This record gives sequence, C-alpha cells and structure tokens, in this order.
Amino acid sequence: MIQRRQTIFMFLSSVLSVLMFFMPLASFDNGSSIVKFTLTGSSVWPLAVLAVLMTALPVFTAFLYKKRERQVKLCQLVLLLNVVFVGLFLLCYIPDIQEVNSVETVQYKMGSFIPLLNILLEILAIRGIKKDIELLKSIDRLR
Repeated sequence: MIQRRQTIFMFLSSVLSVLMFFMPLASFDNGSSIVKFTLTGSSVWPLAVLAVLMTALPVFTAFLYKKRERQVKLCQLVLLLNVVFVGLFLLCYIPDIQEVNSVETVQYKMGSFIPLLNILLEILAIRGIKKDIELLKSIDRLR
C-alpha cells in the first residue's frame, strides 16, 4: 500500500516543506533596503520547528499504511500544523517586522505559498486514505 496516491501526496508535502528552508518567505522594502524573511533566522524558531514537523510527520505517516485510522489522524495533525504555520506567519511575524522596520511594501515569495500547497496535498491524502478504508470495509462485508 506504500505505492498509493496518498503516499505520493504525503511525500510531496514533505519535499515542499524541506524547500521552505531554502526559499525566502517574504521580502520587505523600507525604501532604503530590502530585507528577506527566511526560516533560518534566529528569531523564527517556532516557524522552523513547525516546518521540521511538517517535513517529518508526512514521511512517518506514509509508513503507517497498515494503520489507516492513525494515518488519517496524523494527516489531520499535519494539516493543522500547516494552518498554524500560515497563521503565525501572517498574523504574528509579518506585522511585527512591518512595525520594527517601518516597511513600505511586502512581497510574498514562493516559500510563503508552500504551506497552502501542503494543505491541499494533505486534504487529498486524507481523502485517499478514507477511500481505502471504505473499500476495505466493503470487502469485509462481502466475506
């Protein structure tokens, strides 16, 4: 069952989460200089911890293919982690940086859209796992 579509979705989610460490999430222009916001800074450790969990949990979840109910719950946890990441990023870090640096413009980079893609991939993975559960229940009824 490791070759199923939901496993591919989970691995893609994990790979995209790794890419967040190498891409800037946003850049701020205050007129005189441009500041890039990345996950490797020292003040963003909560976001970095969330990104590490968003990377490791889908891989771990993919190998729980015999325990589908647990797989669904872990995928929902990864989905929640992605939502929390987006919330922290948009509601806490961006306004704080804008206040401190008196930023004129904010440009969101590709790294900031990765959690949104991860949310979509996790929803697709959950749907696939639930279809497998339903298929196995229907087969058990026929026996």
